[in-house]
Amino acid sequence: MMCKGNTCRLFNGDFKLIALDIDGTLINSDHIITSRTMHAIKNAKDAGINVTIATGRHYISAIRIARKIQISAPLICGDGAIIKDINTNHTIYNLLPKEIAADVMRMAAGYEDFKIQVFTREGKIYLGSNYRNNYFKSFLRAPLKHSLRGYFNLLRDFVFIPVKNTGNIEKTIAAMDDAPLKIVVYGNERREDLKDFTDKIIKKYGDRISITSAIDNCIDILKGGVSKAKGLAVLSEKLNIKPEEIIAVGDNINDIEMIEYAGLGVAMGNAPDEVKSKANYVTDTNNNDGLAKFLESLLSVRIKTKEFPVPQTGLCRGQ
Repeated sequence: MMCKGNTCRLFNGDFKLIALDIDGTLINSDHIITSRTMHAIKNAKDAGINVTIATGRHYISAIRIARKIQISAPLICGDGAIIKDINTNHTIYNLLPKEIAADVMRMAAGYEDFKIQVFTREGKIYLGSNYRNNYFKSFLRAPLKHSLRGYFNLLRDFVFIPVKNTGNIEKTIAAMDDAPLKIVVYGNERREDLKDFTDKIIKKYGDRISITSAIDNCIDILKGGVSKAKGLAVLSEKLNIKPEEIIAVGDNINDIEMIEYAGLGVAMGNAPDEVKSKANYVTDTNNNDGLAKFLESLLSVRIKTKEFPVPQTGLCRGQ
């Protein structure tokens, strides 16, 4: 709800860590970190606040973003399946048991036109011998939604990435030398099929698996108990930081748990209502420098140590 009296005291906490989602939060629709956002993050770090990334992306993809904004804190990747110290390379893996992964993949293969991705320690295994070509063709056929720079960045982030084409389910399972980080399943045009599949695997495996989502009509299947929030809890313990000293910023379903876990949970203006309803504060969209605007307001409070006048885009909950 809008803050009463047009003021908000949420930003007065002694915050020591900010966890940022990447897609839809840190970057805009052109997959760019704006100069305003870069500057705001630098100012937050200069003010003594640790900054990290909490993303569904694999570490291989996330590390490029982390280096761009000069992060030194450990990263939370793969929705919490990887926690990696970029300085020492010490890594905590939370792997989905291979036998569960194999069974889930076989169950998914029973649905027509489901697409399956396997995230492994070293990168990704894509199911389908012609996955990259098909993805590139669909990419070229899609309506123009980005600038030319945005298309280049999208190609870099999601098309030209390390893959291993395996051909079919059994070959994919055989190619997995180790338990995977997570399985990603894209539904078909019959949206009820993905719901049916999700219900079946939950009924079969219960709390031995975790299910989340960052893309419409798509689910991520992880080891039970794994989430960005759990990764944030592990990291905060390592850094000796309390939950109430953490800020989490995100825009999608897989961000809800960490938004609720943090002392200050922030939703982007482009987030679904389900995410916004769980946040303490709603900022502007990722295409309108929402993250930068939030950080600027936060730092203004730290400097002035007085009540914060809410901007027109700012929404607060739970005073």
